[in-house]
Amino acid sequence: HAFYADPNVMTISTHERGERLFPGTGFVREQGEGAGVGFSVNLPLEAYTDSAVYLPAFEAVVPPLIERFKPDVIVAQLGVDAHRTDPLTHLALDVQGFGRAVQRIAALAPRLVALGGGGYDLRNVPRMWTVAWAVLNGVELAPTLPDAFADDLRRYGFTSRSLWDEAVEVPAEVKRAVSEYADRRVEEVQKTIFPVHDL
Repeated sequence: HAFYADPNVMTISTHERGERLFPGTGFVREQGEGAGVGFSVNLPLEAYTDSAVYLPAFEAVVPPLIERFKPDVIVAQLGVDAHRTDPLTHLALDVQGFGRAVQRIAALAPRLVALGGGGYDLRNVPRMWTVAWAVLNGVELAPTLPDAFADDLRRYGFTSRSLWDEAVEVPAEVKRAVSEYADRRVEEVQKTIFPVHDL
C-alpha cells in the first residue's frame, strides 16, 4: 500500500477474486484512501476466466484510465500465474491472450518498465515471458519451439512443439458465469472509479 493515498500514482491490478485466493484482498471497493481514492484500481476476475473474457474486461477498464491519467511511465508487473495451467491460481488465460495484453500495455505506455512476476508452471513461464520480450522488442516469433527447448520441456510433461496454446473448450455454463462476473466487476469500476477521473 505504498501509494494507497497518493493521487500521483495509479495502480491497476487484474487478478483472481479475493474470496478464492490469498491474501483475500483486491476487491473493487479497495480504491485508495484520502487523496488517493480512485487511484487504486482492482479488477477481480472469477476462476476460469480465459482470454476471451479477460481481454474485453481489460479493454473496458485499463486503457480509458491510463489515457485519462496520462502517466509519465508505466511499471508493468507481467506475472504469468493467470495461465490456465498455473498451480497457484484458477484463471485460464492462454499464451496468446497474455501476449495481446502485453501489446496493449506497451502501446499505452509513454515509457515502460516491465517486470516479471508470479508464474509457477515451468512449461509455460518461459513461453509467456518469451512472448512478452518479443512484443516489447518488436520481434516476430516462429510458432514452433526450438528443438533444444522443446526437448527440455518434455521433462516437465509438455509435449507440444508450439509456442502457442491450443484452444480449450470451456463448458457453456462456466463461460456464462465467468463472463457475467467480469461484466459486473467492469460495471462496478466504471460506476465507482471512472467518475473520479471524469470518465
